[in-house]
Amino acid sequence: MEPFVALAPGAERNGFAPMLAQLVRDNLTERPTKKDTLRKMRGRVALVIEDLELVVTLHFHDGGVTVHDDFHGIPDTTVRTTAEWITKMSLIELEPRFGLPDPRGEVAREVAKAQADGSIKVHGGLPRLPLMLRLTKLLSVVG
Repeated sequence: MEPFVALAPGAERNGFAPMLAQLVRDNLTERPTKKDTLRKMRGRVALVIEDLELVVTLHFHDGGVTVHDDFHGIPDTTVRTTAEWITKMSLIELEPRFGLPDPRGEVAREVAKAQADGSIKVHGGLPRLPLMLRLTKLLSVVG
């Protein structure tokens, strides 16, 4: 089954939702191995973009993702940060063997530092670590 990327009704009003949906579509086209990653994902990730006062929920289900404006359902994980950090997270370097974030990468180190200093807050990430690692892999444009 081919994975899908859909915008929920009304999500186009949220400037970030269509951008995230297009990022995922582009990554699936340019890196077809990411299709397997998307097919394995289940759950909801809310992205709270504090500086833009926007919330986007990525609902992973049935082998694809639906992007919603605002909170949709109860998120398994919530990431609170700025638009700049959301964009920067899409540049995290992945190690080639397993596609996990490469801790030696410059951007990966910057993101880790931002998490440590509170610029990026992840709620519920540890219990849902496989979902978060797959999200990083799916959104990364560099690997």
